[in-house]
Amino acid sequence: MTMPNDTMSHSSSPSIPPSPALPERTAADQGGETGARAQITDVKNQVVDQARQSFRQARDSAGASLNDSRQQAAERISGLANAVRGTSERLRSEQQDKVADLADGLADQVERLGTYLRDRNFSDFRRDAESFARRQPVVAVGIALGLGLLGARFLKSGQAGRPQ
Repeated sequence: MTMPNDTMSHSSSPSIPPSPALPERTAADQGGETGARAQITDVKNQVVDQARQSFRQARDSAGASLNDSRQQAAERISGLANAVRGTSERLRSEQQDKVADLADGLADQVERLGTYLRDRNFSDFRRDAESFARRQPVVAVGIALGLGLLGARFLKSGQAGRPQ
């Protein structure tokens, strides 16, 4: 079946050559694809580099914050050792030498802990804790349990003053 406008369109329009089904790819087209892939790869590498840099900055910032906290804890522990020493001196002045000796021993141990925290970093602390837990697993579990109970008590006491 022929359409009436079909014959007229062929006669009034210039002849258009039939287009091939799939045009042949030229070297320029393939080079464009390679260039696009290279651009995508470059963008991906830039994003990965930025993510790595952000991660390093966050890790360094967290490390600096932990280091500050460690130094503050070491100072507080040293202050506690000085307070125990003061108590020991008062006990000696009251002629309670045996109890004063115990307080001196406690002050020395607390001072050692403060020095340990001041002189070591967290990776050393973690490594020492792991080593201790491997040598003394029962004691490590007992310490963890005690710290958990103290933490729970601390949290519970913080909630006692709040109205419900």
